[in-house]
Amino acid sequence: MKECPIVRCAILAAALLLAARASAQSLVVTTITDGFFASAAIEPTFGPAGIAVDPSGNLYVADPVNCVLNKYSPTGVLVMTVGKAGDRGWSDGPLGLGYFNTPTGVALDAAGNIYVADQMNSTIRKITPSGTMSTLAGAPNVYGHQDGTGGSALFCQPTALTIDASGNLFVADGANGNLNLPNSPGICIRKVTPSGVVTTVSNMDGIVAAGLGVFNLMGIAVDGQGNLFVSVGPMNDSVAIVVEVYPPPNGNAIFKVSPAGVASLYAGQPQANGSADGPAAQALFNNPGALAFDGAGSLYVSDNYNETIRVISPAGVVTTIAGAAGSSGLVDGAGGQARLTAPEGLAVDAYGNVFFNDLRATRRGIPAANTQGPVRFVNLSARATVSPSGPLIVGFVIEGTAAQTVLARGVGTGLTAFAVSNPLSSAQLDIYDNTGSLVASTAAGMNATNSASAEAITGAFPVGVDPGDASLVITLKPGPYTAVVSSPSGTTGAALVEVYEVP
Repeated sequence: MKECPIVRCAILAAALLLAARASAQSLVVTTITDGFFASAAIEPTFGPAGIAVDPSGNLYVADPVNCVLNKYSPTGVLVMTVGKAGDRGWSDGPLGLGYFNTPTGVALDAAGNIYVADQMNSTIRKITPSGTMSTLAGAPNVYGHQDGTGGSALFCQPTALTIDASGNLFVADGANGNLNLPNSPGICIRKVTPSGVVTTVSNMDGIVAAGLGVFNLMGIAVDGQGNLFVSVGPMNDSVAIVVEVYPPPNGNAIFKVSPAGVASLYAGQPQANGSADGPAAQALFNNPGALAFDGAGSLYVSDNYNETIRVISPAGVVTTIAGAAGSSGLVDGAGGQARLTAPEGLAVDAYGNVFFNDLRATRRGIPAANTQGPVRFVNLSARATVSPSGPLIVGFVIEGTAAQTVLARGVGTGLTAFAVSNPLSSAQLDIYDNTGSLVASTAAGMNATNSASAEAITGAFPVGVDPGDASLVITLKPGPYTAVVSSPSGTTGAALVEVYEVP
């Protein structure tokens, strides 16, 4: 009997879809910080606000409205701000002297240097780990398309960037030539070497040929083979606010660009928006924004107008893993129970945790694999009297083969709710690994939003923002750990140490 090609294709598509759904992990979404746009003088944007994560778990978040780059510790505490909040401009210099004008894309190299697409300055900025800013490529406020080195190269409002294993940056450049800007060149992808040499990788002829009208390159990512992936959506509002041009939505697709610079459709349908999972060619997006790969080769997508996080498997199947299309909000939870408002930047750490900006908040998506190992750590609790010379010390073990996100707390004054007499009035919580190295601490302060979000998910009793209570949320790889509650003020009192699995 002759096999029907249509049936064979349908069976193959169904098999791919089932395989992808089996491997795609829904995300447990928690909120790390809430309000990095809160002091802005104008409304928050819906354009890309980049985010990057370093091997230690520190987060680097671009705030295009306040024109700063914020660094957060792994526990969500603000530890450094580059740029001056609310002031737009351009200048290089040490921490406190450099200025941005609408920073968007963010990337990190192996040495810990931070790279930022400074969109309205049309430059690529470099920030050292200590916060010193310099201009790697581009001429401030000069728009154009010109290859060259350093300041002799020209960009036209670069929106996003990514970095490869050799330290080369790839920049989504250009606003489609429809902004009435001088020398506006149209869209392209540029390569910037570590020494600042700029070349054009692709003029995106495959996208232009699709006849999308007014659009912008929203996100960019590079895989291990040197292929680039770009998301195409409407011109972002951070540009529109400045130039007062508000085009209709176009794009809604992701394109793949080969090392030779040839662009072809990878996922989505360029002139149709919506939310549909399935094989990449049949899937629907609605203004896909930032892109990021994990170590397994899956491509994550912040589907901005759908208010979801999507993932495209290496087999080319799209799955929604956080949020529900058309249901807006800032609600923590698992998979479709979580509510997102305007997911933008994306970063994935070595444990598969997904970090993204969501309008005013920075949020974390913990994959199910990080909470469902062969042996699950559930919780630990111990109480004792803490004195200046006698900290409360407990050990715990993360078993299995997957990393685990935990809520760890040192509770002092919070014990008054349970009629505990003489609670510790000042608590500090430190976590050490089996080598004695400090992996997390509340010495620099604690992030109340981050901890409250995890408390709600774990069912832990709430503690307030008080010197007598310390808490942090951290992802730990398998192994033994020690939690230490001490008294930084030198007082003595009862304290409780707790470690909860964040499910």
